[in-house]
Amino acid sequence: MTALLFRYRGELLAGWGLLAAGLLWPARGCAWSLPLLIAGIGLRLWARRHIGPHSRGRNLACPERSVAGPYRFTRHPLYVANLLVACSIALSLAGPSWQAVAVMFIPIALYAGLSHAENRFVTASNAPTRKGSHDRISGKWRSEWASTLPQIGLWVALQFLARP
Repeated sequence: MTALLFRYRGELLAGWGLLAAGLLWPARGCAWSLPLLIAGIGLRLWARRHIGPHSRGRNLACPERSVAGPYRFTRHPLYVANLLVACSIALSLAGPSWQAVAVMFIPIALYAGLSHAENRFVTASNAPTRKGSHDRISGKWRSEWASTLPQIGLWVALQFLARP
């Protein structure tokens, strides 16, 4: 089950977005969603610098475990970042309301399940730890902006389409 959730985590979150949009349309917009979007994207970019390329695939792998950057504070900063972006989208759809809170249960449950399963996997793997950023080891940092464009585009579209 863990491998299946990990493999389709992006599709599951996209399905949540479509379901949330279908339930909450028309979008109401919310200025408070912008700081959450910026925080989520910033944390995502910071975490991607440290985790390395193995996290970009569809197979659960742990050749090494980062303990630097945002990984000093939490084991799953990418999931925290994705939840911040999802919360931003929920607020963009529903505004500050109980509906925005209600639709967040699905991504919270998804990431809680994934983080619990990944913690077990990483612990069992006995992977060595790395205390520096991945780009420091490789000598280069590949741009992660392309991975943020769908979230930014969706947020902009929801704000534009929000009813006055």
